[in-house]
Amino acid sequence: MMAKKIKIKIKISGIKITNGKYMLTIGSVLSLFVFGLFDSLKGSTISALLGEIGFSYSLGGVIVMGQYAGYFAATFLAGRMLDCFGHKMTLVFAGICMLAGVMGYAASSAILLLLLSIFLIGMGLGTLELSGSNIITVYYPEKKGRYLNILTAVAGIGAILSPMAVSALFGEGFSWRMVYYSGVLVLFPVTFYFILIKSPAASRNEQTGNFTKKSVAERALTPLFRNDFLTMYIANFLYMAAEMGIATWIAEFYAAGTSGFAENSAKCLSLFYIGMTLGRIIGSIFVDRLGRRSSILFASAAASACILAGIFGPSALSICVAVSGAFCSIIFPTATAVISGFPEGDSGRIQGFYFACGGLGGMFGPWIMGIVSDCCGIKWGMVLGSVFLAAISGLCFRISEQNHCHTF
Repeated sequence: MMAKKIKIKIKISGIKITNGKYMLTIGSVLSLFVFGLFDSLKGSTISALLGEIGFSYSLGGVIVMGQYAGYFAATFLAGRMLDCFGHKMTLVFAGICMLAGVMGYAASSAILLLLLSIFLIGMGLGTLELSGSNIITVYYPEKKGRYLNILTAVAGIGAILSPMAVSALFGEGFSWRMVYYSGVLVLFPVTFYFILIKSPAASRNEQTGNFTKKSVAERALTPLFRNDFLTMYIANFLYMAAEMGIATWIAEFYAAGTSGFAENSAKCLSLFYIGMTLGRIIGSIFVDRLGRRSSILFASAAASACILAGIFGPSALSICVAVSGAFCSIIFPTATAVISGFPEGDSGRIQGFYFACGGLGGMFGPWIMGIVSDCCGIKWGMVLGSVFLAAISGLCFRISEQNHCHTF
């Protein structure tokens, strides 16, 4: 009987679809998988792109920044789209952006066209991540801590598979352009699935009500800049600064030779991402039982301690820097569950601003850590990542003293 209730039915003639909640849940999983798959694609192909077109490393850096610019723009646009039009239309918009961006990027050689195309890719990625996460927080409020950790683990799986697929295609003689064209084979069916989704009527009415209840001034000021929201924005900025900074410089840290893992620096980077994925899967079991604030506090403190032990401890402990990924893993999805649990406000716009602050952290974290590394050495640059994580622990205590501590 239960199987009949949750079964998703698709009728080809007329395309009749039921159980929109479950279709949206599948859509959230697909969106995060596509996010992980394509977010890591630029790093695997940028060298081949520069070699073919003859661009400098500086121009390559500008191209990569174009994707982050698109992501940053999407965090604002997608949040408003969620509140105005709902999940389905936002996912369809993301799929269209991805298709246009990927095909344009694969076909371009001029810098302006490449920037425009990768900007669209970044906008699609940001919209996919925000929409997929928001589906979980809306439809599974009691278990969102667990499910968001599982969801981000799916993104991690995509990020692990992407370099493997690129390596295999390059080994068969395919160019970087064909790698991106191959990605269309994934995007077309996923976008078509988004089009087929039928959003639950109750959800549509509720989302429309959230948008029309408040005046423009109330929506613009009260939800976005309340103290508890500001604290979570800062926490996400610090976390993304730490994660992106560590991921950017960890290979250089090990390649420097002082850690004893110089020959395996690339493998240590892979270990960091594997730890992120496994940590989210394991974390999904206990975050809601242990408590979200306690989980973030423990994870951020443990990750910070791991980095310090790897830097200043014996050479045998230097692997702890890579192991820190296992503790970093649960911070972002659990913090997302926290901010979505605060009462009042338009969830789409709030999470949009929250993701935007994370995007800024991802842009500035590696840059600031690079400056410190130039001035004081790579070890002290990595220490800054530990400082970012330790600051998140302090913010956990600030949140617990505010009026919404019951959400933890």
